[in-house]
Amino acid sequence: MNVIKDNKGFTILELLISTTVFSVILLLCTFGLVQVGRNYYRGATITRTQNVARSVMNTLTQSIQFSGSDAVGTLPSAGTPPAPSGTFCIGSLGYTYKLDTKVGDTSADYALKTSKCVNGSPSTTKQTEQLGKGMSLRTFTIVKSGDYYTITLLIANANPDLLNADGLCKGGAGSQFCATSSLKTTVHRRLK
Repeated sequence: MNVIKDNKGFTILELLISTTVFSVILLLCTFGLVQVGRNYYRGATITRTQNVARSVMNTLTQSIQFSGSDAVGTLPSAGTPPAPSGTFCIGSLGYTYKLDTKVGDTSADYALKTSKCVNGSPSTTKQTEQLGKGMSLRTFTIVKSGDYYTITLLIANANPDLLNADGLCKGGAGSQFCATSSLKTTVHRRLK
């Protein structure tokens, strides 16, 4: 009697090798997807921070250029140490600022609010926060020299533990949720 051997199927060793190869490929794909997610959140955070910084700078420069009058109140200066908070008016817009305060859910957690200027000071009603939730104003100075104003602005979108002493992102774990935007410009008052 002749017995025919049926060699269809896989051995245990072949199954172990194929499972190992598949696991390595799956691990590499997972790592790639995590990196794509981190890069997406980092890009979104940076874009949002830069857009807010540009918007604030545009509001300030337009107020100065077209106000027709000097700023009233205490401008944020580059003194040592800088004033942690203050109010001032430029034209019809009033500004209330607080340095190193993260914008939160309550009205006390603000960084830069605008409102109408009433009798040389910002109105306390209908104030609009200029920064987004989670952002803070790290550096804010306006230096007047004749009809020229030099504005320096540094906005951070991060938890304080992700920032260096100079207000910039440290890097490392959680850095995809940290972004800063620094702008500086000199504006000439057009109307007198």
